[in-house]
Amino acid sequence: MADGTIRIYSGLMEMLNDGELRFVIGHEMGHVMKKHIRKKIQLAYAASAVRKGIASQDSTAGEVARSVLGGLAETLMNAQFSQLEEKEADDYGLLFLKKKDFEPKDAVSALKKLATLGKEHSFLSSHPDPDKRAERLQAQLEGRTLSIDENKQNIIGKVKVVLHSSVEFIKKVLSRWFK
Repeated sequence: MADGTIRIYSGLMEMLNDGELRFVIGHEMGHVMKKHIRKKIQLAYAASAVRKGIASQDSTAGEVARSVLGGLAETLMNAQFSQLEEKEADDYGLLFLKKKDFEPKDAVSALKKLATLGKEHSFLSSHPDPDKRAERLQAQLEGRTLSIDENKQNIIGKVKVVLHSSVEFIKKVLSRWFK
């Protein structure tokens, strides 16, 4: 919820076992810890403001922004942001299970059970495909892929190595020039 509370509905409690519910709680904690709601509200306001600004122009761009196409573009931008958030929250939920010595496979089984709801279910209309999410987490458990945070850390580490090497090279060059 926008205030940071987490609510689990009885239908979900009936569908999932305790371990799978722990993953869902960890997933929702991920949304809170990563401040996804705050970011989503900021993005929605910014996208709306940009669209309104463009729509106020008496031009072709203004016409497009005022059209259904402009609304679709705004919706797609928010949806892409949402998919990344869901992956981050899934990663957080999986890490939560691991850190607390719970069964990590419960994350995969929870998502597989959610996939059985069918694509028309209201829950799935706002979330990426649970089967694909389950496959992604299974790949992490098998060591075939990294979490989003691990990928970020790898990139940051590589950038640091390149920067350090560059600084050392520049120091050597400058020391030769100013001897």
